Formats: sequence, structure tokens, C-alpha cells
Amino acid sequence: MKVGDLVIYNPDWDIAISFDRPMGMVVDQSSPESKYHHRIRVMWMGSDIPINAKAMSTKGERVTSWVSPKHFEVISEIEIQRRRSD
Repeated sequence: MKVGDLVIYNPDWDIAISFDRPMGMVVDQSSPESKYHHRIRVMWMGSDIPINAKAMSTKGERVTSWVSPKHFEVISEIEIQRRRSD
């Protein structure tokens, strides 16, 4: 995962891949070389700000605070996995 990637929110309890989940773009990252310390900031896409944005930001804004990338999946990686399983 890197700055500029299009990502989709993946809550821990949701195992089904569906594109109706909130999407965003990675706008910043810190410590990308460390799996433990790696954090990203995501700007949510769409006209309405999803409830996830309010929960993951300090002021209820469109850009998240620093969050773990484990809560997101890169969309291109989802497509590659889907094509491999077909």
C-alpha cells in the first residue's frame, strides 16, 4: 500500500468482497517499511461522508487520522485475487 492507491474499507467482521463499502485514496503514510508501525491517512470518496470517516478522524472530517492499513484493501489487489479465483 502506498500514497495514491485507491482503497476500500474492510471492517474486521466483513469477509465478503463487495464494492458497496466506502472507498478512499491513500493521501499520506508513515513508517511504510515497518509492518507494526505502518500507518496511513485516507481521504474518503463520494459526495456523502461515510460514518466510517467520522469514526476514523479526530474532527469528523473527510480525511482520517493515522490508521492501520489493515482496515483497508487496495482495489487493484482485490481484482487480481478475484481473477485468480475465477
